[in-house]
Amino acid sequence: MMNKKYMLALILCLLVSYMIYLNRDTTVYRVIDGDTFVTNKGDKVRMIGIDAPELPSLQGIRSKMYLYDLIKGKTITLQKDNNLHNKDKYGRLLRYVYLDGEDINLLMLKKGYASHYKYFYFNKFKQYNNYE
Repeated sequence: MMNKKYMLALILCLLVSYMIYLNRDTTVYRVIDGDTFVTNKGDKVRMIGIDAPELPSLQGIRSKMYLYDLIKGKTITLQKDNNLHNKDKYGRLLRYVYLDGEDINLLMLKKGYASHYKYFYFNKFKQYNNYE
């Protein structure tokens, strides 16, 4: 009977640890473009639901610089979407990005530095679609 309680406690601890891993605070080390960056832990992150213009176009440079000014060197919160895989086909983490509670993915849409990525469904699809 005690073994079942310990096993349940262990499973609960592992589950909480995994949820913390999926929704965690980290620091931005490098901004690659307007929808992708690298954390100080070496994770490459692709922002969910947005598509920034490609580099080296002028719009792509503006998008990258806006994101850079917003998050470079700052502590952000990464949040997984439970409708999506953990990573994309390139091995990048798929995440919503929050800075001081503000949805940075949505901010990129609102400011016109990215467009709504419509090729798959995610939790905030309808909300993001309003800013197309």
